[in-house]
Amino acid sequence: MADPAIREQVEQAIRDNDVLLFMKGTPDAPRCGFSMRVAGVLEQLQVEYGAIDVLPALEPLREVTGEISDWRTFPQLYVNGELVGGCDIIEEMFESGELADLVGVEQPQEAAASQPPADEQRPPGQSAPLQVEPS
Repeated sequence: MADPAIREQVEQAIRDNDVLLFMKGTPDAPRCGFSMRVAGVLEQLQVEYGAIDVLPALEPLREVTGEISDWRTFPQLYVNGELVGGCDIIEEMFESGELADLVGVEQPQEAAASQPPADEQRPPGQSAPLQVEPS
């Protein structure tokens, strides 16, 4: 059973962020290719989102997300409190325009599910990474 304190932190973060990404690393310094790809999609959409680095509490967060959404791998994207999916699902939804519709933004002209060049600026609305700490 998941730690109740961590579960409450995760549920609160999901409630507090219209778009929330659980990822390995941070948007500025992703620590896995899948997390980098999903962060890149969100940056191309220029949507404001929260990000939680799962690495400091990987196993407890796997337990919590497994209980909440029956999904234990990362990255995970939540929109309006609901799990949307992981990297492959997010990239497919981005390419089809469905993700832009879901998050309420306009689809970029050239939707390419890849990380933007490192010299591109992060959208001004990007929130700072959030931290969930084990108790």
